[in-house]
Amino acid sequence: MSTLHIVSTAPTAGTALADALRVAGAGDTLLLTGDGVYAAVAHAPGPSQLLREAAATGVQLYALLPDIDARGLAHRLHPGVRLVDDNGFVELTERCPRTASWF
Repeated sequence: MSTLHIVSTAPTAGTALADALRVAGAGDTLLLTGDGVYAAVAHAPGPSQLLREAAATGVQLYALLPDIDARGLAHRLHPGVRLVDDNGFVELTERCPRTASWF
């Protein structure tokens, strides 16, 4: 049964991203929202490695488009991160029977 892991804290503000990815497994989905979208920046030393490892184990990576746009990050994203709008966010919650929020 897949889980949607929602990370909304910047990677520099705590361990939410690392904690979420430590328990996420193949078939799970990670959605970056709020300041969590800073983890989606390509070549960010810690987060970039965590996202590569997560993708390699079968975790699907997403970021919320309005939060990416609000921070001007659209042209600096990690290549494995897909963008979703608010409707896409809802679709992810419908697709994943469990949700965990990480702050």
